[in-house]
Amino acid sequence: MDFFDQNLKHLREYDPELAERVALQPFPENVNVISAKDGFPVPKIAGVTLHSQYRPLEEGQKTTADFVLNPERKTVVYGLGFGYHIQALLQKCPGELIVVEPLMTLFRAYMTCIDIRPFLSQVRFRIGETPACLLARLEPDCWNVFKHSPSIRIGETYYNRLDEGLVIRGLLQQRTLRVMIVNPMYGGSLPTAHHCAGALKNMGHEVATVDCEAFEQGFFSLKKVTRHPENSEILSRNFMNFMGEIAAAKAAEFQPDLVLALAQAPLTPDAIQKLRALQVPVVFWFVEDFRTLPYWNEIATSYDHIFTLQGGEFHDALRSKGVRDCYYLPQACFPDAHKPLEGMGKDYQADISFMGAAYHNRVQSFPRLMDLDFKIWGEGWNLETPLGRQVQNNNKRVSTEETVKIYNAAKINLNLHSSTYHYGINPDGDFVNPRTFEISACRGFQLVDNRKDLSRMFKVGEEIIAFDTLDQMREQIDYYLARPEERNTIALKSYQRVLKEHTMEHRMQELLLHIFLDRKPALESMEAIERDPLDYCIGQAGESTELGQYLQQFRGQHPFSLKTVVDHIHAGEGALDNNESLFLMMNQILKENV
Repeated sequence: MDFFDQNLKHLREYDPELAERVALQPFPENVNVISAKDGFPVPKIAGVTLHSQYRPLEEGQKTTADFVLNPERKTVVYGLGFGYHIQALLQKCPGELIVVEPLMTLFRAYMTCIDIRPFLSQVRFRIGETPACLLARLEPDCWNVFKHSPSIRIGETYYNRLDEGLVIRGLLQQRTLRVMIVNPMYGGSLPTAHHCAGALKNMGHEVATVDCEAFEQGFFSLKKVTRHPENSEILSRNFMNFMGEIAAAKAAEFQPDLVLALAQAPLTPDAIQKLRALQVPVVFWFVEDFRTLPYWNEIATSYDHIFTLQGGEFHDALRSKGVRDCYYLPQACFPDAHKPLEGMGKDYQADISFMGAAYHNRVQSFPRLMDLDFKIWGEGWNLETPLGRQVQNNNKRVSTEETVKIYNAAKINLNLHSSTYHYGINPDGDFVNPRTFEISACRGFQLVDNRKDLSRMFKVGEEIIAFDTLDQMREQIDYYLARPEERNTIALKSYQRVLKEHTMEHRMQELLLHIFLDRKPALESMEAIERDPLDYCIGQAGESTELGQYLQQFRGQHPFSLKTVVDHIHAGEGALDNNESLFLMMNQILKENV
């Protein structure tokens, strides 16, 4: 029986992104499905039969009989097969099972041959995801792993790399890396550079930045020196060479273990080669649209690793130029900056707010909202037009602190991704902007234009609301303005998702894991550090847990101890929460046993 269409419908309710990926996968030629003696389907790949050819259900019971569940840890299953071992584990495990399978082709065959409804409420399928992504988002310190032996034989390289990643993650937690970040001089990627630095510091690493933004005025002043194109080009080239020398001088002094350059960092191929002479990874995070800023053509092959917001077509173009390693790494929020606030002033309050520059599609689309309480913040708007009169900041640059206030105060934050040539929504939109994550981290409610990768980040319709047309955007505005409780429920779910999977710490963790998976000796050669006690406590609790979030408030208080927490509780007012009661009880127990 072919279950595929039925399964796809049900999977879309639980994991729409995975459903879309498997929908594009034709039934694989390399998977041969045979019938076991008891009639159940069994997959066979490269001569390996993934379950018993006699009684696969009975075999599943036997192979899992000795597996010991740990209620304090997540049960992670290496290998999907056709799920007979998973069925047996579900009878023992009351909580969620995470199934890690590298082969989308096998998942497609599984979706065709097995009714997945009994699995969906309790199983989270992680199919075809990189080891670095899994290890950065799923808190592997809490894994209790069951290994399906036939699947390990088929995917030996992948699962070995996943296990190696667990070792690398442990080493990264025990080492302080010296990371030098080369900032852009200006633009939307500059805040991202600052957030990368903050996240790496929070993770316990030492960070030095090349503050190229300090030279922004000088760079633009050069543009006014001459109108002659050739002379202007010479001046610009000399300036870029000068910036490269600054970066090289900083690196020679700092002696980094890793150099990270952000999009629009002023580094020429010659400057990058000088940095690579340090014999450390020199990597580039291109947090821009490759179609809008094509200068990547000139520098991409100079870096050891390229991280991008877009895959697919962009990665094909990079590989065609000989780029050694390109890796998909989306944007994120930085909860130290992007967070819920109380008591926003009326200057920021609005039914509808938009924060961003005056790109063509926004200028063309927003006049339809003029009958609403609609406020705009950003740069490049024509202040003489009726739409321009909605601009609140007189086209001046908006700080991160002010942006957070805007996101917190609005009933609805409108998030229309930019385009220089489309009317309305870009049909080719294949990356998610940082604003998507930042609004969510502020627990703000947003309406965002649908993007190809959006369902990889959020459950669309449940954790975030997306529109496909401008008419739908207007309908959603009217609907959600009248339903504050629905807005709050969705905003809370979106907030919980970004803290769990989409912070800048998650991205930097993934970046480091990917880079050092092939550089284990370099990590091992570094001296182990004595872990900061607060970092250790947060790491053990889990950054996204209630306790982990509670402990974050003590960052910067040295030395940190139980006394730090108890003194803070005694200085507070109001009823104790669960965390505070627990700490006071622990303190009392310790006193009684002294």
